[in-house]
Amino acid sequence: MIKDAGFAVLVFEDHPQFFGNWRAHIKRGQNVYEIVSDNREGWLTLWRQDNGKGERLFEIESSKLGQEQELATVKQWLEATKQS
Repeated sequence: MIKDAGFAVLVFEDHPQFFGNWRAHIKRGQNVYEIVSDNREGWLTLWRQDNGKGERLFEIESSKLGQEQELATVKQWLEATKQS
């Protein structure tokens, strides 16, 4: 899904021992983004990384989402970044 949206995966970290948390660093053109799924706190967040600083673009409460819904949300976010 990430590659289909035109991004390259730089790093993917899966931490199933920590509440199923995962994190992905992705890039399209010169822009680097970070997706964080924090299942302990119940948030899914998309950040744009600029010079070591993160700008939060989107965040939703993910504790109410199933895996398929979470992935669909990430796909929508990636599509939305194409317009910005």
